[in-house]
Amino acid sequence: MGAATASERFRELQHPVRRALTLAIVGLLLAAAPFPCSAAAIDPEDELKAAVVLSFLRYAEWNSQPGANSPIVVGVFGRPAFGDALRRTIDGKSVNNRAIRVIDVKSAADTQRCQVVAFAATRSPELQTAVEAAQTAHALTIGDTRDFLQLGGAVNLLEIDGRMSFEVSLDALERAGVTISSKLLRFGLIRGYPKAGA
Repeated sequence: MGAATASERFRELQHPVRRALTLAIVGLLLAAAPFPCSAAAIDPEDELKAAVVLSFLRYAEWNSQPGANSPIVVGVFGRPAFGDALRRTIDGKSVNNRAIRVIDVKSAADTQRCQVVAFAATRSPELQTAVEAAQTAHALTIGDTRDFLQLGGAVNLLEIDGRMSFEVSLDALERAGVTISSKLLRFGLIRGYPKAGA
């Protein structure tokens, strides 16, 4: 009886749908294993953050817009894996008839060509310097560290109750000369207030 039951289970697993499902589960387990993965493996959380960055691109307006045919340049500072996720998710797409181009930010000078700088790094002197440089370039700064707004960043991606959310510094947006539509802002936490008469 035990052998027959095992045989029946084995036959069930041979069914194409069940076999595909089994392979998918094995693939997920292998992807989560603690050994080096290929460069093509993208963290789902990074993909989700990249999608949120795309939402901000869709709802942002810069006081000093580049030419109509110029791309929106998104710089990436920090973890290379996050840069990979951004390239995979948004590079080559278009927003308001402008192409999106993702580049690596390796120095403060690189921020001068960006409309957006996405930070995926722990706090460090280099992070503080890069945020300050992005501010002077009037770039929208988006990060994912706990105290990113205190460093002068404009948008901080965070997880609340297991869901991706964000907090926004109105003061940092004002300094950058960037306006984000209330259609998007209403889904996040707003920090700071516009100056009187603004």
